[in-house]
Amino acid sequence: MGDVIRLAIVDDHEIVRLGIHRVLEGEVGIRLVGEAKTGEEAITLAREEEPQVMLVDVKLPDISGIEVVRRLKEDPETAGVQAIILTVYDDLEIAAEAIRAGAIGYILKDCGKDQLLKAITSAMEGVPLVSSTIAQKLVNILYPQPGVQKTFGERENTLSSLTEREYDVLRLVTKGYSNKAIARELGVTISTVKTHLGKIFRKLGVEDRAQVIIKAIKEEIV
Repeated sequence: MGDVIRLAIVDDHEIVRLGIHRVLEGEVGIRLVGEAKTGEEAITLAREEEPQVMLVDVKLPDISGIEVVRRLKEDPETAGVQAIILTVYDDLEIAAEAIRAGAIGYILKDCGKDQLLKAITSAMEGVPLVSSTIAQKLVNILYPQPGVQKTFGERENTLSSLTEREYDVLRLVTKGYSNKAIARELGVTISTVKTHLGKIFRKLGVEDRAQVIIKAIKEEIV
């Protein structure tokens, strides 16, 4: 049971909750531990049922889904919950606010089953996932540099600082691969992947996986 992801759904529309439940019904490795219709219910649910991942709608009757995420992250009791915003709003500013609040993912409700499952498993592994339709523009909003454009030479300097294997690891990280998946893809150990990641972080001047993904996309390293 240790490998089963404890999942909760937060949405004020019963039909949406039912739809998600049916999509995930019988899916190996995921167990639905609760549902909530409001933000306050979601926070109570997080404390009582201890889900590992929560799908949270932006629009709720009392407080916004983003406020739910913010409060979950501020409370040591629920800070470990990985929240994914699942919404109809293909809005860059809302997405940016959600990520700043602590959401690990932002996907649209018209996504397919495969993307929903990927978002859930990625969140469990601590890997950010943003809907492909807004990912690039979101990077520009979160890290704006008006009037500054990276030259070809600067990009090449960044690339030249990475070894061929480090670049392979970075490329797979930006695709959402977990350390285990990268190790399997490259035929190396998980420990070796972690070592490469540590070197990549130092060379690119970042502190974690989310930062390296955003930097790699923004500076067109991959």
